[in-house]
Amino acid sequence: MRAFLTAIAGAIAITSAHAEVASASEHGFVLEHEVTSPFAPDALWHRLMQPAQWWDPDHTYSGDAANLSMEDTAGAYWREDWDTGSVIHGQVLLVKEGEELILSAPFGPLISTAADCRWTIRLEPTEDGGTLIKSSHTIAGVPGTGLEELAPAVDFVMGNGVKRLAGVE
Repeated sequence: MRAFLTAIAGAIAITSAHAEVASASEHGFVLEHEVTSPFAPDALWHRLMQPAQWWDPDHTYSGDAANLSMEDTAGAYWREDWDTGSVIHGQVLLVKEGEELILSAPFGPLISTAADCRWTIRLEPTEDGGTLIKSSHTIAGVPGTGLEELAPAVDFVMGNGVKRLAGVE
């Protein structure tokens, strides 16, 4: 948890000039990232469903990405389980194998805000055999909770995650 909070604090300081925040207000924010991966769509889908292989361990509660798991079926969870705790990072809402995954995903500090968070990941084949990843993270919440202040840090973490998924970090 300490590593996660340190990374978030650092992201706030580092990313405000590099943020890909599509919109932000006291009601929430929208993040959008597009990255082209050299992986073919089928290989990238398999990688997506194995967050332990690509998610940054600095953005976990346990400090170890090997503790992450997820199944590609609606209702399944993106979980993190370790000796002294566990957390659900997201719940799978939609699976279109090889094409689209939608999660209800209140990652990190969003978990305590009661915000509604949707992470949509779309995969599109490219002409060279790779995959274009289109990621959109929409966060909606109660005004006055400071959601807009979290946008740069969450953008940093999600942008990093999409690059790591693509294998281009």
